[in-house]
Parts: sequence; C-alpha cells; structure tokens
Amino acid sequence: MKKTRKRNLPEDALGPQEIAHRTISDKIRNQILNGELAPGEKLISTLKLASLWKTSKSTAHTALNNLVKEGLLERHHGSCTYVRESPLKLSRIGIYYDSPTVWTDDERVYYRSIQGLLEEKLAKMGIAVAVFVDRRPELKQRLVHSELKKAIFHREIQGLILSLSNRINLSALLRLPLPVSILGGTPGHPNRVGFDQEKYFRTLMSRLVEKGCKSVGIIAAVKPDQGLPTSPDSEIFWGIFRQEVERSGLLTRNDWIKMPEKYVTNRARYGYNEFHSLWRQREHPDAVIVYPDMAVRGVITAALELDVHQSKDVTFCFHRNAHVDILCPFPALWMITDEGKVADALIDQVRQLHEGKSVRPVLVPFGCEMMQRTVERPS
Repeated sequence: MKKTRKRNLPEDALGPQEIAHRTISDKIRNQILNGELAPGEKLISTLKLASLWKTSKSTAHTALNNLVKEGLLERHHGSCTYVRESPLKLSRIGIYYDSPTVWTDDERVYYRSIQGLLEEKLAKMGIAVAVFVDRRPELKQRLVHSELKKAIFHREIQGLILSLSNRINLSALLRLPLPVSILGGTPGHPNRVGFDQEKYFRTLMSRLVEKGCKSVGIIAAVKPDQGLPTSPDSEIFWGIFRQEVERSGLLTRNDWIKMPEKYVTNRARYGYNEFHSLWRQREHPDAVIVYPDMAVRGVITAALELDVHQSKDVTFCFHRNAHVDILCPFPALWMITDEGKVADALIDQVRQLHEGKSVRPVLVPFGCEMMQRTVERPS
C-alpha cells in the first residue's frame, strides 16, 4: 500500500516569470536525496506544482518526468507521482578525474593509490567501477563531461566519487542527479572526505615538545590561496599551523615558514629547493615539518646532500601515505595517512546518500610513529 500523505514543496517560487524545469527538478531531487521526501510519499499534483512555482503545467510535468527517468520518482494509475519505494540498486559507481595526467604524473601517485583501493573494495562488495577522465581544458569543464551525463541518463551508474576535480567544474558536478562524494572538498561540503589537519598539527607539536624541541619550521607545498577541492583548505592549513605553534609554546619565524607563492607542480623539487634555502640561514629550527609526501622526497634528497641527516640537532617531521613507498635512510617522525580509510569513507558516503540518508564530512586522522625508513607497503 502506497502512502497517501502529501508533502507541500517549499513555497519559494521565484516570481511570475517562467521557471525552468531543471530548477524544479533540482529542488525535488535534493529533497529526495536529503530525506525530506520519504520513499513512497505522494507528491502534489502537476497542476498544483505548476501553480506553486508560477509556471506552466507542461514545465512542471517535464520536471517530474526528468526524475522519473532518473529512477527517483514513479507514476501510477491516475498520473499520481510517488517517491520511488526501492531506489535502483547500487551496482556501479563512477570515479571522476579532471585530467588524464592522473595516470602519468609522479605527483599524483596518491590518487592512483586511492583508485586501486576503491576498485579492490568495491569489487569485494559486488559493485562495478566506471572511470571518467575529462580531457578538456579546465575552462571548458563548466559543462558536465558528456560521457558522464550519458552514463547517468541511462542509469549506468548510481553514484559518483570526485577523486580529482577543480573549482571550475565542482558546482556542476555537485548538481548531478545522483549521490556524490568528494575527495578533499571545502568545509562547506557535507559530502566530503578529507584529513584532520588540526589533529595533525596538535599531535606533531606535542611530540616535538616531548622530545625537548624549542623551535619549529615548516616546508609545505600548500599555496595560501590554492583553492583546489582535492587539496587541504590552505587558509585553514596555515591558520592551524600558527595556532598550534602558539598553543604549544614553540618558537617559529617567518623565514622558517616556507610556503609557495603560486601553485606547485613539482613538489619534490619544491621541497629540495626550500630545504636548501632554509639551511643557508645562520640559524635553524630544532624541528622541520614537511608536507605533503612528494615534498618530503625532495627534502630527504637535500638533507642527504647537505649531510644534515646525521645531525642530532634537528628532528624531521615527514608526511607519507600508507600505501605509497618512501625510502628514508635516517630517523624521522612520520605522520601517516591511510588511503584505505579514505576509500572506505568515500564509498560509505555514496552508499548512505543512495539510501536517502544525510551525511557529514569525514576527517580521516593521521597516524604517528618514529621510524628509520619505509621499504614496503603494508599488506
């Protein structure tokens, strides 16, 4: 038996002008995905919907028909429209990249690691994967990738993970009529998976104080206004660093804080050059934080080259990803991110959204350990 309780849609009509059917579809779709309209719930009639939005009956009909095609609504005898009781089974998830360089660029080995883990975990769940690589110039990505739109229209995928996206295309991708989870994202997105930067710096500062360090410097390839959805929010990143330095009582100086003036395309080279720059100074900090892992590779090379690695007067604090190898032949304090937990969180968000549940941002914690070197991936 279908539920007969009617739910009035929000009375936020935009005026007497004709309302595009897509606007109405977007509103109802969001209500369904957010759980405001429950499975089996009956919608108001097309005529009332048209009146509410001050538009034509044909426009309102088209808006509802869009959602019927997407599998979110279903029609019964008498043209009554209901929220679909049983959503389409989650059998295939799309993974989107905004550039083909993800497969060839050494700087993007992290994303390849995430891709492999997503495929492995989804295969165990009986869920197939479809990969969409956008080869268009960034400025042309304001419109959704045609192959992705086609896959959604034909119901070939029921969820989407934005592994690598940008500010140009993110808004359009988030409006797609299916559950979407973002790797990275900004604080305003509930459906995002990132890292707990506050705990990262707080843990680091506590460990440095325990080791007797009095001062700290940092080399981080995070541009102050970088603004990439898949990168840490740079303003927050640098704000937390300064906050935790002050809270811990450690000393830092502006010339010990190495941040890029523009987007860094070669983080290893950046780390190498900035460590040389730091060590040319007359005074050095007791500890050096390096983030992310690709910048770490350059700093390791520079430290070996300058013979700093044998000094007991400096503590190296390096970041690495658990499934990406870094060989380091001298002791360092490692802050470790686990891509497996990231993959789990991305999949879980898509599953929850597909079930009509609301989601919250997931901040994956950093592990912390002192170790000589990393040679092989964990099993």
